[in-house]
Amino acid sequence: MTRSARFVFLLAATVTGLLMPGGAAPTDTRVVSVSLPALQIGAEERVVGFHFQVTSGRIAQIADVPIGWNISVDNDPSWNTKIDASIIVAAAAVDASFFNDFAVLEKDGSSETPFEIKGEVIVSGDFSKFRRIQVKMKDFTFKQRTAGGQRKP
Repeated sequence: MTRSARFVFLLAATVTGLLMPGGAAPTDTRVVSVSLPALQIGAEERVVGFHFQVTSGRIAQIADVPIGWNISVDNDPSWNTKIDASIIVAAAAVDASFFNDFAVLEKDGSSETPFEIKGEVIVSGDFSKFRRIQVKMKDFTFKQRTAGGQRKP
């Protein structure tokens, strides 16, 4: 095998994932796991709802839908999507750890509009008064997923 043929073979094997360490699947830069790691809520407050808008992306998966929650996902064909969620009963309220890897999003690779997620998280300490926390792109963290959908270590 010539040197250039070996190079082409190695390049093709690497791209297809044949030579990746541990047989790992190649990452898909379009699919990401989403977290809100620094959400600041009071010790007595619990999350009672949220609303997020995604530009140039879709909600591919919600990791864990708590019992007693109403969650609505609108994956509009325009790739401008949204998710709205609220508790049905006060006992269903969750703490901020809910937002650790809470969703998987797919970015639209063909759009000229940049990928973005923003919205609000609604919290309450006594379930009679509510506080809305605005969150922007900078507040979220993203982990790439493998082509098979698993989180990349």
